[in-house]
Amino acid sequence: MNRRAVEQTVIALGAILLMAALLVRLISRGGPYFAERPQTIVDHVGPGKHETRDALILLPKIEPLIPRGAMVTCFRPAGGQADYDTPNYFAAVGALPKHTVLPPFVASLDTPRNGLVEYVVAIEKPFDHPYYHLVATFPEGRLYKVDR
Repeated sequence: MNRRAVEQTVIALGAILLMAALLVRLISRGGPYFAERPQTIVDHVGPGKHETRDALILLPKIEPLIPRGAMVTCFRPAGGQADYDTPNYFAAVGALPKHTVLPPFVASLDTPRNGLVEYVVAIEKPFDHPYYHLVATFPEGRLYKVDR
């Protein structure tokens, strides 16, 4: 075998190996890939549901319910209370550009009533706070408004 034939064989084997690796990766992330448009940008990121998927579906639904410029926070409650949930907070920062999105601690029990954020987007689980009332419920979460 000459040098050119060896090079072509190595290139062909490398291409086959890379194609096999790509197929394994695609299969592990779940499909179908080309049957329909993904609902969110994080679909098919991994084999399970991405932690921000519910927020990315919920935030466009609740955005029209919140007045422009209102202060909002977004998190997945832990034990019914505010939890510093960075991924969902940052999803809200990107998905609600017409609102002021603040970190989740502004809706905690130890925050004075006049310092509480106006709206809370609770992902998946209910939020339990004496100064907030439920505004709307969706399959992915709930919207709450503070009582002043």
